[in-house]
Amino acid sequence: MKKRFPSPSDEHHRVKRLALKSKRIKDWQLRKWHRQLAREQEKLRQWREDIRMGRRDSPGMKEGYRLMTTVSVPVFDRKKTSVKTANLLGVAGTDVPIREIEKLVPPYKLGVNGYSFMVNTNGYVLYHPDLRPVFQDILKPNYNSVDFAEVELPDDDSEPRENNTEFLDLRRDLIEHQNVEQVLRIKSHLDEMKRLVQREQRYFTQGIDGTPFSLGIAMPQGYGRYKVYGQIELSLEISDPRSNKAMAHFTTGNWSLHPDWVYCEYKYNQEQEESNKTMAPEDQMLEFLSRAEKPHWKWRSTRTRPPPEPTMAQSQYANYKQPTQEDDRRDNYYCDKDLVQSLLFDARATNVYFNTMDIEDRIEDKDKAHQRFGITTAFVATRSGLTRWQDFTNQDPTQPNQEPPTSSQPPHFMKIHNRAIDEVWYKRAVDYYQEDPDAYVYSVPFDAATRNPEEVLVTATRAIFIEENSYRKAPAAVVGVTIKHKEFVNYFKNETHKCPSYPSTTNNCKTGKTCDSPSLDCYLLDDNGFVVVSEDDSDTGKFFGTLEGTIMESLVQSEVYKRVRIFDYQAVCLDSKMENNSASFLTTPIQMAKWAAHWMVSNVFWMLVKTHLYTLWDPNAAWAYTHNPEEAQYPNLGNTQHQDFHDYKEMGPDESLPPGQGASLNSYNGETVDYDVLLSEVQDLENEAEHNETQQEAVMDNQLMKEYVDDLDNLNYDISGVPPGGAPVDDGGPQYPQDYEEDQDGGYPSLELAYINTTHPRPCDKEVYLYKLQNHKLKQDGVYKPVKGKLSNCHTNGCGRPFSVQKVRSTNLILVAVNNLCPCDSRKLDIEPMEVKYDEEQKCRRLLMLHYRKRPQVCLNYHPDVSYFLSTRVS
Repeated sequence: MKKRFPSPSDEHHRVKRLALKSKRIKDWQLRKWHRQLAREQEKLRQWREDIRMGRRDSPGMKEGYRLMTTVSVPVFDRKKTSVKTANLLGVAGTDVPIREIEKLVPPYKLGVNGYSFMVNTNGYVLYHPDLRPVFQDILKPNYNSVDFAEVELPDDDSEPRENNTEFLDLRRDLIEHQNVEQVLRIKSHLDEMKRLVQREQRYFTQGIDGTPFSLGIAMPQGYGRYKVYGQIELSLEISDPRSNKAMAHFTTGNWSLHPDWVYCEYKYNQEQEESNKTMAPEDQMLEFLSRAEKPHWKWRSTRTRPPPEPTMAQSQYANYKQPTQEDDRRDNYYCDKDLVQSLLFDARATNVYFNTMDIEDRIEDKDKAHQRFGITTAFVATRSGLTRWQDFTNQDPTQPNQEPPTSSQPPHFMKIHNRAIDEVWYKRAVDYYQEDPDAYVYSVPFDAATRNPEEVLVTATRAIFIEENSYRKAPAAVVGVTIKHKEFVNYFKNETHKCPSYPSTTNNCKTGKTCDSPSLDCYLLDDNGFVVVSEDDSDTGKFFGTLEGTIMESLVQSEVYKRVRIFDYQAVCLDSKMENNSASFLTTPIQMAKWAAHWMVSNVFWMLVKTHLYTLWDPNAAWAYTHNPEEAQYPNLGNTQHQDFHDYKEMGPDESLPPGQGASLNSYNGETVDYDVLLSEVQDLENEAEHNETQQEAVMDNQLMKEYVDDLDNLNYDISGVPPGGAPVDDGGPQYPQDYEEDQDGGYPSLELAYINTTHPRPCDKEVYLYKLQNHKLKQDGVYKPVKGKLSNCHTNGCGRPFSVQKVRSTNLILVAVNNLCPCDSRKLDIEPMEVKYDEEQKCRRLLMLHYRKRPQVCLNYHPDVSYFLSTRVS
């Protein structure tokens, strides 16, 4: 057998293979990067959701979508002529951002848990706090046809899409522009359908003249009927020499304003408006306060100012003077006087607690609570949208925290949750005040188990009410702290692992049990059944039913928790969109002729291949050669040197080169070439190019991340079985990425790729069961008593599993201790929304269920002037 030597063509193919392998490595790195993004998808989505909630007012609304409504009127020819004319000149219209319409009903006037909404004559909502038109950055198919009956859910046990007489009457009153007042009991959800809210609400409806819309206002029954009134007259504050200036309350400390509320803003001046968009609400407020301290300040509390007519012929515009740019800047603004003066009142009332070193020193000297309990931030949020906070980690508590978070750290808690009465913790604290006025409401993030343990915080909030005559109560603010979850768990273990100190028959640790006992699993659950503290950190933030479903079911049967069914009529279901399926095509004569032609052509080509007739015009020969031991087994993946057939033919089948010249062929066709040097130079160039590309990719990572992360929200990755990325093997053999796996029998390597499962979204109905703690069931004679139970015969050996529940005083938490000696099979209770499956009868009833719509006010089928105009045109 002939010995094979490299040729220039071999080196050429080797360079091509190196380039191909480099591209393959880069593709592997790109796939690895996609998999890493897929793993971080949930965390990134949660961060973006928090940031979005800091910018936007409505859940489910992204910054990129600005919904509008179109207003149009017909334009007729109204010139006075001697002959009647009926000329329709056209239609004039404009697009009005719905966001601007929402501003006309200031949320601060409605208070916490109060909201406004608008409904058109078809019963569709124009805006509503539960309107969610966006799903994963795309508009839903029915985003503009969400009915009022789909966003307001009655608090009853009705089946999906069942009619409720009271709510349908309210819907009819809205469509008919009736002025009514009605009290209804509703159920709603918070935190992306994970928490339950049940309350009575008072509805007010009012038709808007000249439009097809009606305005509705919903306010909580009870505390929603009253409002805290406290303002500081700005003119008196400025003129009084004994008081500080208005800006003095905002010069120190950490504070923020509601980002969606309008305190003061410029209008009509486009240049100023553009610069105003980039200005933070706090800086904008300071700018207006500085202007208010100057002479000739005026409140301009009207949002619109009619512009002058385009013609100056009228007498009323004879002395009109074109305003200058400075005049426009000084006059074209709007300020909400009540909101700004309420803000000044709250700023002065809270500034004493967040700007006084003596008080801070006295608190720290008396009891260093922030060090003992791991408190990181103390904050207060008021009715006027003001939020103040104090970081106990800063050395100087009077200086604001100006250091921006690094890329590896999440933003500051108060930088994200700065929406005051619109925050979930604010709403929950006010609602829970009705059940326990002295209680603090604790909560942890739902994804706490996937976060860095050092970054997980426990939020504890409590509402402050102003009371008058023992029955008039109105929420004024909410105070709270953030606690390191790690320190919170340590404090929990210290308290529950020690022997009980109160006198009882089992206060001896030898006879009694604590959470330190290996036979007990202790959990601290909030009022919605989520784990706040567990001995296993991976359980934090999860729903207790996914861990101990059988115990959770027993808590429901014991009336510790109440299970409520919630429907989502704006849900989106994703159906797999398959490119190919087994269904047959419609058989037509053309299709049959196509199949016959395809069969004939394929048989002709197959005959040519079997008879080797193609060798008549392309005669080739093949020689066998010895496989060197040092060469790779798989030439397509390794560094095996291939020899071009024509180069081998020139050498002849019986020729051989002298030994020693196999490594390099120094002369070929009269040219002297050192191919080892050439190949090393090519490899150096490739390494240098890869190094430069790596640096460029590092610079562009942040930009690429922003571009890819929105697209990845819509992709479902299946990365099961994909091995983790790694470095190639040593240079002694073929270099494969770790996507390649060799079979156990030494067969060919296989490449498993992460693929994208294409889906098709469609509107559907979903249902979910949420849970709520019933405090009154845990009380006996005004005292919280433990609730004990046992799962009997839950295992084949006949053992049972006892458990005990105890309410934690002045909190929304309960302590659940479960015996773990009996290995009972536990089923899981999930709180993920599931699609409602309708049978054929229900589908038909749903299609035939027609809600009330308002018909046109006047239906004209005849007018006497029509015949006149027709006869005039004919003549």
